[in-house]
Amino acid sequence: MIKAVLFDYNGTLFADDDINDMAWKAMINELSQGKIDAESFYGEFIGTRNYPFVEKMFEILGLPHDEEKIMYWAKRKETEYYHKICRSLNRNKLISGAEELLEELKERKIPFTMCTASLDVNVDFYFEQLKLGQWFDKEKVVYDDGIMTDKRDMYLEGAKRLNVDIKDCLIFDDSPTSIRNGAKAGCKNIVVIKKENNPDIPEIRQRINDFYEFDRSILDD
Repeated sequence: MIKAVLFDYNGTLFADDDINDMAWKAMINELSQGKIDAESFYGEFIGTRNYPFVEKMFEILGLPHDEEKIMYWAKRKETEYYHKICRSLNRNKLISGAEELLEELKERKIPFTMCTASLDVNVDFYFEQLKLGQWFDKEKVVYDDGIMTDKRDMYLEGAKRLNVDIKDCLIFDDSPTSIRNGAKAGCKNIVVIKKENNPDIPEIRQRINDFYEFDRSILDD
């Protein structure tokens, strides 16, 4: 039986692939002043955490490795571009069926949290923009704090914060790398949002377009 649920956020609970696409490309153009082709660079490094993404840009541009400046640009991509695009598009709804599932998990007393590769400034923004506090305890949300290196670490930490073993968790995710890292962490039950690049691994229990399609019987396995 599933004892806890771990949700990825971007692209899983919240459909924002297009927003991230626009935000990253705008930031790349601003920082590189046209010296880096935004389309090809983003295509190559999509899914990379903010800091190493910007760090690679600094390397290509021949800029000195300055942790403070790299973090400035890593956060600027969010505050100057991502947040503003979200607000301008009035994007403030979770993926279809997500709210109903979260309410069901609360009723069934199945603990859950978010494990996101986002920075702290984005977690704060998500809670404000989508009123996530009605479902999630921010103190239990796992995010990119500069210590955990990948989603494997984040999923293990998420399970720890919910006081369960990762093998007794259900993970929802959409990123190929994150999905594989969830499996590497020891999770045997992964449900993925259908995308062309979904991996083919035995830990995937179901592929869904939205949370209305989720097979609730998986929770009772």
